[in-house]
Amino acid sequence: MEIKPIIEEDALAKLLGGDEFGNIPRSTCTKIEKLGAVFDELIDPSLYHQNMGVDSVKKGAVHLEKGPEFKSSKLSKTLKDCEEIVCYIVTLGDGIEDEINRLMNEKHLAEAYILDAIASVAVDNMVATFHQRMKNKYENQSKQVTLCFSPGYCDWPITDQKKLFSMFDSNELDVELTDSCFMQPRKSISGVFGITTFNSNQSTHSYNPCLECNRRDCSERRNSAH
Repeated sequence: MEIKPIIEEDALAKLLGGDEFGNIPRSTCTKIEKLGAVFDELIDPSLYHQNMGVDSVKKGAVHLEKGPEFKSSKLSKTLKDCEEIVCYIVTLGDGIEDEINRLMNEKHLAEAYILDAIASVAVDNMVATFHQRMKNKYENQSKQVTLCFSPGYCDWPITDQKKLFSMFDSNELDVELTDSCFMQPRKSISGVFGITTFNSNQSTHSYNPCLECNRRDCSERRNSAH
């Protein structure tokens, strides 16, 4: 699936320490405009996804029909009513990371920081766009999707990256795992979300673990249950 990432200005402003894009200093805006053009030239976005049937969800583990099991009580709550899940891996490619490293090595630290922030916002946008497309697709089939969940989020161990990656053909992926289960290129995201048949007796809101958590300073916090 092809998805061209969009750089959401207010999300970028927040990542750069501001509240909204209109309040960013003019000098920073000039750098953002220049680096945005560099970003467009260097990215090579890819998105890989596939569906996997859910065999059972019990005792804090999600058992897949033709795959591994994921151990996480929060993920189990998210996927407890799901018949299948969508597994995905998203990346911006190597080019943008090489440029960030070049800027760092040449001591252009402000430019490197801004380009890194642009890339982070962009890869998040790719996941959000993909998730929304799938939401629209399944709504037409009287189904609904859960929130996205990634290894390393909440109580899902980051080591389960290996299990998630095992469900894809490594020869087709432009993303690799390090020994510590981090992805290369660095501006990549993996995760899953569930698909469940819509039931009028069910809540239209998917389970959101953030609503049970008191940690307000978490960068991954999602206040909405949608």
